[in-house]
Formats: sequence, C-alpha cells, structure tokens
Amino acid sequence: MPVTPNDIMTESAAIRLAGDDLVVHEADGASVVLGRDASVIIANARDGLDVTGVWSSQEFHLHGPFAEDVGVRLFGHSPTSPRWGRAEQRDVRPIHLLARLPTGCLYLGFGKPAQGHYSDGVLFSAALMIDPELTGDVLDRVRPSTEPAALPDLTWLANVRSAPATALRQFVEGWVPATAEDLGEFAASGWTVPEPLAAFYRLARRRPALLGQQNFLRRPEKWRLAHNGLIEFGHENQGGFVWLFDPSDDDPAVLIDQDDYGLRPEHERMSGFLVKFAVYETMMNAHYLALSNELGAEHVELVTAGLTPVPWEPWRWPNDSTRFFVAPGLIAEVTDSWHGEFSVWIGAAHRSVLRPLGGLGIPWRRFDG
Repeated sequence: MPVTPNDIMTESAAIRLAGDDLVVHEADGASVVLGRDASVIIANARDGLDVTGVWSSQEFHLHGPFAEDVGVRLFGHSPTSPRWGRAEQRDVRPIHLLARLPTGCLYLGFGKPAQGHYSDGVLFSAALMIDPELTGDVLDRVRPSTEPAALPDLTWLANVRSAPATALRQFVEGWVPATAEDLGEFAASGWTVPEPLAAFYRLARRRPALLGQQNFLRRPEKWRLAHNGLIEFGHENQGGFVWLFDPSDDDPAVLIDQDDYGLRPEHERMSGFLVKFAVYETMMNAHYLALSNELGAEHVELVTAGLTPVPWEPWRWPNDSTRFFVAPGLIAEVTDSWHGEFSVWIGAAHRSVLRPLGGLGIPWRRFDG
C-alpha cells in the first residue's frame, strides 16, 4: 500500500509493508522485520545512547545483537566481515522506518544503511540515514527530550594556568568516567617518565579513552627515540604529525613535528599540554556533536556568545588559530579555515546542552541536539 512520512498505522499494517516470508528479530525494544518485498524497522519513541530509535533528524540507530541475515540485508555482507562495515552491494529492497506512539506507528521514511559495528562476528549496532530528514516537530514526538541528572562543571577551568595537574584531574573526573577495564601499570621500559605524564597515565589506567581516539598518546613501552634526543610519545591518527618531548626536564617542552610546518614547540609545557590533549579528545569523541565546516564570523559569534573562552594559546592542530570555548557539559573549538570561513566542532555530555544551538540559524553539517 502507498505510505508517506507522518502517516499513522497499526503495527500489523506496518509489518505488512515487508511482504511475505517474514523473518522477525526483536532487539532492544525494536522489531526488525525482513520480508520478500522490504525490511521494516519499528522502534519505541525514546532517547538514549545505546537504544534503538531516532538519533537525530538525519540518523536512526540500531542496537542489537542481530542475527546474520540482518547484517546481510542491511550491508550486503555477513557479520564475519571486519569490525566496521559500510554498505556494499546492499539489498535493493526498501527499508521502512517507523516509531511507536500511543496513537500507532508513525511512518518516518526510508532508511539508508551508513555504517555497522561488528563484534566477534556479530552485528551489534548500525546507523541508517533517514530519508527524508525529519522536521523538528516530528523529531520531538519520536525522540522525547530528557534532562541530565548532572553535567560536568567548569571547576577545572580556574586551575588551567596556575595548577594544570589539578585542572587535568578535575576535568577528567568530571568528563571521563572510570571503566571496569584496567590497563595495568604503565611500565617505564627504561625511560624516565615525567611526573605530569605519569599522573596522566594513572588517570588513564581505568579510562582507556583518555589515551586518545582521534589522536593518541602512547604507553612508554611504545615510545621511540627520535632526533636530537627527543622522545616520540604521541601521534595523529593518520600519521600527519607526531608529538615529542625533551626528557631532560621535569615538566618538559612538548614539540609537534608536522609535515607542512616541521618541528615546532607546543605553546604549553607537558603539564599544560596534557590538559589540552584531554579536552580536545573528549570534545572530538563526545556522544553528542554539532559540526560545521563553513561558517561565517557572524555565525561563530552566535555560537560562542554564551560560552567561556579557555585561557590558552591556540591549539596547533589543525592550525594555530584553533581556540576552545566551554560551558557546563560542553566543549567547542573554532578554527579559522581562511577565506573568511571557520570550522566549529562542539562536543556535549548530554543532548540537552546542544538544544539551544538549534535555533540560531546555523547551517550545521551534523547536529545531535
């Protein structure tokens, strides 16, 4: 039967969109129905990090685990594929997305598989793009807003200049929860580990994400002696640069060796650099993001008007113009892309922190508020 976005139908009618020869999978409050004519995914109207349903106006998330035929239908290959999978020769049958409401199932539109996450040969999660993009009114109905119990505060900010070791601990304890995973002692392996870095490793022992997910700081056993007696201890994820330090100082200078610029000192010594690194990585890998690559100065002023600038010299990556701004539960960086345009990346601890930015008329490339 013909169906259009915003139609309300019974769940049985929604399932009939799949056609005959049905195979039904139930996972995380959602029904994934594979049929001869189509796939149908019906999810509860709710919000959360690891729940199946509408994530944003553009994305729908699935959380499993799922049987093999779901992975094959969505991504065109079996769950024995690598850890991350993208749609390749995907099944041409449509994927219908719906959300359960008290009045029935609301038809959202088509789903287009974007990325799947596999673990031990099983499809555990997937992201699908929603076509057409949802309007704000529909988004509020199918992804009810929630409020956080608490947000990371700005206590750490007062210590950035005067006591960076304290600032690091306060920031990490507020933003990066400890996990059950224990990385164990970070063996020095013959190296002398400066105390600021040793303190960082102690914090990272039960917080593996602190070592980086975009860029990385290495454990001492993976350090490498580089030119001029410097120790190479970190790197960019695609090899665009490495970080080095001078081992002759208790709080050593940190240098960045970048293809386009050569060897340059970072603006902060190790103790301050580590705070910067933690803030940047936490922002880059936050669960909730707002991104844009082509903003004018007027847009940047709107975004940063209610934020507090961090009293640092610019971050050297991607260039020396990168500045940080913060608010409770929010970290933002602004980089001059030249030619009158700026890129903005915002990471938030909770979706509600981003929501006020949705009404500023900013042309976001991604917006999770």
